[in-house]
Amino acid sequence: MDARQIPRFGEVWQAELDPAVGHEQAGTRPVIIVSTDGFNQNSSRLVFVAPVTRRDRRNPLHVPISASQSGLRYSSLALCDAVRSISTDRLRFWIGTIDRSVMDEIGDRLRIVLRL
Repeated sequence: MDARQIPRFGEVWQAELDPAVGHEQAGTRPVIIVSTDGFNQNSSRLVFVAPVTRRDRRNPLHVPISASQSGLRYSSLALCDAVRSISTDRLRFWIGTIDRSVMDEIGDRLRIVLRL
């Protein structure tokens, strides 16, 4: 990631999530930025992300993401039960942006997971 580039809410980035522990999502994979732009600009280079996977486990906390509306190569799922903060140093490159309606669905799932 270019040092001047600030990730924005709803963007999809390729990220390096290793090392991971236990059941954390690992490897190089897309993530969706779920933290606010205000946080992202003032957060000591941290962002909150929802990892993305192609494996459908029929989990109601996972939100479908259309490839045609996200920049992803394949239709995928946002893992709202695996949200975490990461350093922006883990972000490799920008992939695309998620539609606002899908980000609203992700927000609904995060409110359930985080009891907000």
